[in-house]
Amino acid sequence: MFPLTHAYAIDRLVVEAGPLHLLGAIFPDAVLVNGLGWEQTHQAGAALHAYLAEHYPAGRPFAVGVISHGVSPKGLDYYGDQHYGPFERGYCFEEARPYAARVAAICRLPASMGLWKGHNFVEMALEWLLAQRDPTLGRRVRQVLQEPAGLEELAPHLEAFFGPAGSPLGKSLPAMLPFLALEPLTPQALAERYQRQVYLKHGVETIDVTAAAALIEEIAAAIQPRCWAFLEDVLGRIGAMLQQEGWAAGPQDPTHTP
Repeated sequence: MFPLTHAYAIDRLVVEAGPLHLLGAIFPDAVLVNGLGWEQTHQAGAALHAYLAEHYPAGRPFAVGVISHGVSPKGLDYYGDQHYGPFERGYCFEEARPYAARVAAICRLPASMGLWKGHNFVEMALEWLLAQRDPTLGRRVRQVLQEPAGLEELAPHLEAFFGPAGSPLGKSLPAMLPFLALEPLTPQALAERYQRQVYLKHGVETIDVTAAAALIEEIAAAIQPRCWAFLEDVLGRIGAMLQQEGWAAGPQDPTHTP
């Protein structure tokens, strides 16, 4: 999922979620800029929570955000990417199947990559829908990335846990900003920022931005109301997991101000 979706999720999952919750919910995708492996950030949430509980308890809200995002324990990306219901893959991959060939052509990538990139188009469509539902999401994500309260104190503990990275982990979250469409968030802005990701990952200089924006808008219309049912279902499952494991306390975030 994209950052506004993760921000929406953590707000729904944690009572009075603070800045560290939000930063943690975004952090797993900072692999785009920090050199960590996808598995490191998407499968280590529970271990990170245990580590911070021992070494820096004030950082636990960050780990809760990471857990809400990841695939193990089962966070939002598990259900969106890995497996959901009776489907072979996660929800976003299943919604992307009819668009895979078009996405590959738009991104000027081999057809074999169409489904993978197509699930990103479903995620961008959901991102746009959520931005319309809550127009404050983009501003709040931008603000927490520009002024990441509590991250400077937490960063040495993240580096101790994750080990060497290509860039300082405390700086990798603000470094995501050039790749994110936040405000105003439109299909065109999403497509333009996605072009930067495709270039960074695959060396493709330009995608068809106009066609990409049109397809994001088309998918956004097609996935309703299924996308809302999906979100309600999985947020219920993730919330129950957080409660069961004792991970769902919101006001423990020391940077939170009611």
